[in-house]
Amino acid sequence: MTQRERLRARYIEGWYQMDETMLLGSVTDDFIFDDPAEPMQVTKSTLSLYMRSWDARAKRAGSTNEWLITDWVREDKDGVLTDWESWKVIGTDLQGMALVKTSDDGVFLERISYIPPRT
Repeated sequence: MTQRERLRARYIEGWYQMDETMLLGSVTDDFIFDDPAEPMQVTKSTLSLYMRSWDARAKRAGSTNEWLITDWVREDKDGVLTDWESWKVIGTDLQGMALVKTSDDGVFLERISYIPPRT
C-alpha cells in the first residue's frame, strides 16, 4: 500500500468513526472540502467544525453515520491518487458523488455533489 493509499484510507476511516484527530492527520495544510450546501469552502482549520455539523445534519435525517460507497473508480497518476465514488448515508435521503484527491502529503481536495431524493 502506498503512502497516498494509507492517507486516503485514514481519511475515510476518520469520517466513519467521526474521529477529528484521524481526519485532520490525513489532510494537507492547504486542504479544501467543497460542499455545495455550505456557503464557503471548508479548509483544514474549519474541518472539525464541518465534521460536527455534518454529523448533526446526518443524525437529524435519521442516520447512525453508516455509509454506502459504490461505483468507486481510482486512478493513481503522477503522484496523485484520485477517487471518484457514489455515496449514500444509510437511512437517509443524503446521497451524491464525491471526488477525492490525495498526494503523499495527504488528502488535499474533496468535492461532493448531491443527488436529489426520489419523489
